[in-house]
Amino acid sequence: MSGSARLDALLGLLPAPIGEALLPHARLATLRSGQIVMGHQDATNEVFVVIEGSLRIELVSRNGREIILNDAGPGDLVGEFAALDDQPRSATVTATSKSTLARIPGAAFKEAMLGDPRCADWLTKRLVRLMRGMTERVFELNALAVRSRLHCELLRLSLDAGITGNSALIAPSPTHVELANRIGTHREAVTRELQYLQKQGITVSEGRRLSVEDVTRLAEIVRAAAGDVELIQRASQAGIGRALD
Repeated sequence: MSGSARLDALLGLLPAPIGEALLPHARLATLRSGQIVMGHQDATNEVFVVIEGSLRIELVSRNGREIILNDAGPGDLVGEFAALDDQPRSATVTATSKSTLARIPGAAFKEAMLGDPRCADWLTKRLVRLMRGMTERVFELNALAVRSRLHCELLRLSLDAGITGNSALIAPSPTHVELANRIGTHREAVTRELQYLQKQGITVSEGRRLSVEDVTRLAEIVRAAAGDVELIQRASQAGIGRALD
């Protein structure tokens, strides 16, 4: 695929006014797996759109503990916070596979997004969605036990992967260590609970493939622990919440 063709992919990955506004300013960036896109507290403000591959957004404590905030794939943006408020980077972003990104100067991104009401509306809704997701996770970390936090994360991953009937295939699935870093616990706790869920027939794990065989039951468990949180509303919108009504 040629460089120009890869940049043209923005038009298919993003809504029409967004892709059209960003394309004139975009340049290609190719990364190898493990390469850092931006570091926490870096004084840079470029915005990146994932064209191919995957990125991880995380924080690392002084003692080396990783806190995974999110993952980004084709069509996702990273780096827009610094472009909008001219503050240092809020997290470290690393390529988790060979990746191709569209690289957009922060000033050009800000001008393009705020100069068109359609783009501004899209960006506002995106930021609100991110805030809702962070609120969801703060609630889980402070109000739920480890096993319930894992249930929430598995339901979230199922929704992101797509649900067919009453099941979802998460592939490649996060490792037990990665799941632990997502929910603020240790690998052993994740392994114990996944073994329990498999015995209950809710999940099946084979290598880096994790199948949630009964998403409705998983959602019922989440609802019993967390109540009618945003995650359950998303599950209902996905069509698996009818059994919860």
